[in-house]
Amino acid sequence: MQIEPRPIDDAEVQSLIDEVQLEYVRRYGGPDHTSLHPEEFTPPHGVFLLARGGGSPAGIGGWRARDSAHPGLRDGDAEIKRMYVREGARRRGVARRILAELERTAVEAGRRRMVLETGTEQPEALAMYAAAGYEPLPERFGKYAYSASSLYFFKDLALPGDDAPRVRPALAAELPVLQDIERAAGRAFADLGMDAVAADPPPTLEELHEYVTGGRAWVCLDGHDRPVAYLLADVVDGTAHIEQVSVHPDHARRGLGRALIDHLAGWARVRELPALTLTTFADVPWNGPYYRRLGFRYLRDDELGPGLRQIRRDEAAGGMDRWPRAAMRREL
Repeated sequence: MQIEPRPIDDAEVQSLIDEVQLEYVRRYGGPDHTSLHPEEFTPPHGVFLLARGGGSPAGIGGWRARDSAHPGLRDGDAEIKRMYVREGARRRGVARRILAELERTAVEAGRRRMVLETGTEQPEALAMYAAAGYEPLPERFGKYAYSASSLYFFKDLALPGDDAPRVRPALAAELPVLQDIERAAGRAFADLGMDAVAADPPPTLEELHEYVTGGRAWVCLDGHDRPVAYLLADVVDGTAHIEQVSVHPDHARRGLGRALIDHLAGWARVRELPALTLTTFADVPWNGPYYRRLGFRYLRDDELGPGLRQIRRDEAAGGMDRWPRAAMRREL
């Protein structure tokens, strides 16, 4: 099962929207006449997701930003719309995975609460939202606010506090800042006599741009919304692989690296990737020992898949093995 963003007017998305409208007709006697516009589901204002399994569309769901200008809602809300799973794909956890990804992307966009309207004739949806921690919402909103068959729910999102790490996708305009973070973080290796590592250049702008456009780069922000740490990820041997995670030394020891890694873990779970992997210096205090505290374990050579083996060969060819180096894995 794959879940990916799609425009709401995508042909496969529309095929499932047509199905859910027929479902509304069957259960309520008519379709949902709520107006939905493609631009509402375009990041950072919203997102629309399509789940595909076995090469076919299986489910959909989206959220759009809401605020206090809409009666019954408040600033920072994200409204869930058009959650639906095709009958042949039900009871496989597809809806729960779509919902988890909607919540994750809403957090990335700075939304503080998920809200939704569903109906009395959708017991499956009511059970799923209850199991996911949604509670009845006293306020009513939208086109069906006065309908007796409409029910409203909310869930406060697990956003970090004002002083805790905030994670969001990296922006193309921030790529030079990521390079600066990498240079600053690298200087700490000089204190250990690892001058070659300290002098290693950061990823090029072109390399960083590939991660940003591929949705595999995230940053932690300081109190002024400036990136002070970043993480790049690949998929290697069927796992989410941490290609690079760096924290500016002025912001070290504040949990930024952990926050980025935990965020990647959520990204990986939605994609049903079983683990996180990385390669690192085994004896550097903020490398191997640090990752062990975060739940990673060292991998034996016979546990390495072909992708990790190639990464280790490339590192050795680049002179990285002058100091003990290892691959690590954390199960999800």
